[in-house]
Amino acid sequence: MRAWYLCVLAACGGGTSSTQLPAWDKTLPASSVMGSWRGLLPARGIVHLHSPYSHDACDGKPRAADGTPNEPCLQDLRAALCTTKVDYANLTDHDASMADEEFATLFSMRDTDQPVMVNGSQVASRITCSDGHQVLVTVGGENDVMPIMLDHHVAGTVQQRHDIYNGTDNTSVQAMRDAGSLMWIAHTEQHPKDQLDQIAPDGIEVYNLHANIDPDIRSMYLGLPSADAIANAAQFADTNEGGPEPDLALISFLEPSTPAITRWNEQLAEGKKLPATAGTDAHENAIPITLADGERGDSYRRFLRWFANIVLVSDPGDPTQIKDALRTGRLFAVFEIMGTPLGFDVHAGSAELGGEVPVGTNLDVTVPTIRNLDPSLPAPEIKATVWRITATGPTAVATGAGPTLSVPMDQAGAYRVEISIIPHHLGPYLRDLGTAWADRELPWIYASPIYAR
Repeated sequence: MRAWYLCVLAACGGGTSSTQLPAWDKTLPASSVMGSWRGLLPARGIVHLHSPYSHDACDGKPRAADGTPNEPCLQDLRAALCTTKVDYANLTDHDASMADEEFATLFSMRDTDQPVMVNGSQVASRITCSDGHQVLVTVGGENDVMPIMLDHHVAGTVQQRHDIYNGTDNTSVQAMRDAGSLMWIAHTEQHPKDQLDQIAPDGIEVYNLHANIDPDIRSMYLGLPSADAIANAAQFADTNEGGPEPDLALISFLEPSTPAITRWNEQLAEGKKLPATAGTDAHENAIPITLADGERGDSYRRFLRWFANIVLVSDPGDPTQIKDALRTGRLFAVFEIMGTPLGFDVHAGSAELGGEVPVGTNLDVTVPTIRNLDPSLPAPEIKATVWRITATGPTAVATGAGPTLSVPMDQAGAYRVEISIIPHHLGPYLRDLGTAWADRELPWIYASPIYAR
């Protein structure tokens, strides 16, 4: 992301005192608090994340004068992974300079980090946080396509690596797959259907934070007013008493990515199995000013606090299981700024998310609640929608507040669940800005489909 809105965000408005509220939590709990699913456990992950090995990271200064990585920026990233209790972090650096480095260098291992080996080769690293929490770090890339969880660099010279990572042709895509990656599509809003058909990705982004902010992308691809995200976020720079909680800037501009959802439905309508994730796309290069909490607007901690991708595995520390859960679609994306979900469940008989069942099986949904919601706050409105996607397109076949829904999968197709929320409970934290942004329906969870055949 570019720093084009720096001057807009520099202005701060007035404020008045506000009623005492429960303390805002800038951290996240361990993912294990979300529960378990028939022997499966949650692992919280970031799928689309940049380190100092991207040329545009760290305010466009990813390296120190001596050519070494920008250590303060890297330490911000590492600290954020620990603070937000991320279990797996899929780095996706641009080919400049990711393709120039030896593969092991890209893990940016420090201190007590440990390499994670599979078949004698390093495929990940493990960070141990000061509180004992562990973060699994993998390497990937993001250019026109986004290979995630590479086992090693693509074959060839450094220049050939650049060419392959920038390619979208079948040969380049196959080379990235041969290097062990899952082939993901970032910025789905910018990819036409025929390109998705040609690439046949393993997964796509159903939401991308950069797209939701960037004025050009908003207007050109999302059909949204170009300046709204910037203008709205600017109001969270208010350092006066009565100013809003800066972490809530997201709800001032969060909108579903309709083009990405359309691409997803198109692929599912053709009978393809296709998981979806939400892309954080964090660089620490977008809002280089200090907000009211003394932290830069686009800090890794703040962006990673906003949303993540939950995979269901038996061992949250096993990279092979995480990769398999991403590949098969045993996952859901959740905007945890709304709250950490408790009790969310989607299954059909013995089939988990990403599974396949015979036509006629019931899809069972448990609508989540918010963990540790203070009873003194206004109650949110939470709603589940079950979408059936067949050759004729998407149809909402059930909608309700729960606590459970049971829907017959009476036609062949993909059945996916969205959880929306009107986050009234966040309204008081907007303080002098009023509650309007907390009184509109927003996405909370996108679950990957279960398929009836």
